[in-house]
Amino acid sequence: MKMDYSQVNLQYLIQTRDLIRQNPQLGAILLGIPDEMAYQLSDLSPQQLTQIIQIKSPLLSPRQEAWWWSQLFTALRHGRLDEIDAVVEHASLFLVR
Repeated sequence: MKMDYSQVNLQYLIQTRDLIRQNPQLGAILLGIPDEMAYQLSDLSPQQLTQIIQIKSPLLSPRQEAWWWSQLFTALRHGRLDEIDAVVEHASLFLVR
C-alpha cells in the first residue's frame, strides 16, 4: 500500500516555517538543519511552499527512542495527562541538546 504524506509534509513545513520566523534556532533544531538553511524556509512564499505536495513520501521521521514512544502510548492509553506532559517535556529536553 502506497501512502501519500504530501499534506502532512506541507502542514509540518508550514508550522515549522512559522516557528522559524519567531525562533530560527528552534526551528532549525526541529528540522535538524543549520540555521542558515532554516532562514531559507522562512523566506518561502505560500505558493512556493505548496509545491512540496508533489512529494508523496514522508519528509520527517520520529526522532525519539522506542522507550519514549512506549511511555507516551501508555500515558495516552490510561489518560494520564500529567504523565503525558512529563513525557512531552522530556522530549523537549532532547531538542535543546
